Amino acid sequence: MKKLSVTLAAVLSIVSVVVGNGGAASAEAGAGKASLGIIGNYSDADMRSMRSAGGAGDALVEMNWSQAEPAPGQFDTQYLGSVAARAAKLRAMGYTISLNTGIQSAPAWLLQRPGARYVDQNGVTYTGGAEPNLIFGTGFRPLAVRYLTKVFQQLGTNFSLVRAGGGHWGELTYPSSEKQRNLYFAFDVNAARGNPVPGWKPGRPSPNGQAAKFLNWYLDSLTAYQNWQVTALRQAGWAGTVAMLYPSYGMRAGDFGKAVATNLAGTSSAEINGEVQRGYDATRQIGALKDKKVAVYGTWAENANTVAYLAGLARAKGLPVMAETTHVCLPSQLPAVMGIARANNLAALYIVRLGAADIVSNASYLRTA
Repeated sequence: MKKLSVTLAAVLSIVSVVVGNGGAASAEAGAGKASLGIIGNYSDADMRSMRSAGGAGDALVEMNWSQAEPAPGQFDTQYLGSVAARAAKLRAMGYTISLNTGIQSAPAWLLQRPGARYVDQNGVTYTGGAEPNLIFGTGFRPLAVRYLTKVFQQLGTNFSLVRAGGGHWGELTYPSSEKQRNLYFAFDVNAARGNPVPGWKPGRPSPNGQAAKFLNWYLDSLTAYQNWQVTALRQAGWAGTVAMLYPSYGMRAGDFGKAVATNLAGTSSAEINGEVQRGYDATRQIGALKDKKVAVYGTWAENANTVAYLAGLARAKGLPVMAETTHVCLPSQLPAVMGIARANNLAALYIVRLGAADIVSNASYLRTA
């Protein structure tokens, strides 16, 4: 779901997680008692109120790759210093710090390189966001690792967790377009080298199973990107918890078959909603996780079905699960949201953008049996 955009040197969000120094959130930590967290810009007074009266305990600092590295290999020490200073101030207030590295906000010098942007089946280059094509543009990945390494060198590793996803709004996703729904962003020059059905496009007849072959490759490619992100963080020096962001409702049993039955023409329910085109196959993705310090993080905490679905996948892998509300969640929904968190043994529940007073007044529902 939609997240706050990063427009400042470091956008502050208050987030609560069950952690120790360096990060690992345990699956047991969420047993019936989710930790409360807040995402949004707040005054120091509100932060103190939500910490003391609402129980928030962790502050998320978000970064922007394009600000940190405005030229290849040249890092803005003033920007990095401002992020470090913000983190230090928050720690002095009693917060632990979680981090969003912002690799989805690539510098212009990278996006200008051939193959650095996604291309759909119509040959149209995606320019709706600054996320780099690291799914198929594997040659650009060392640049991301270099950036991440610099981040940990400058900021250290005293974080509760590091968020990952690498797509729009930092989630694990392919791009999407509001103008046209049935777009598959796997037709750039780098993607072409691995495409198992070259020349075939979604919506065309597939007498030899081209639709299924393409969709399997498409979804597997995003899954591989997920696992690379975890590996990249390890290579860069981060040994703690990685919170992988899984958006929306997700593909469910039967959605794959329905989509390929009509050759990915965009007519099935999951295609109409964009779940297939954006690669929201959490079953495949979570099942492929190998690192035991990954937290399954959903972005639609108001949806009981979605939270239960992700929680079940996480439990099967022995991983903790967290969730956050969408940006359109209402204060009146908080009691139900917190009940969903309790019912699914979330390790952490994050509330997005709501007023501090609303959060404090509803915080008790998270602990009510």
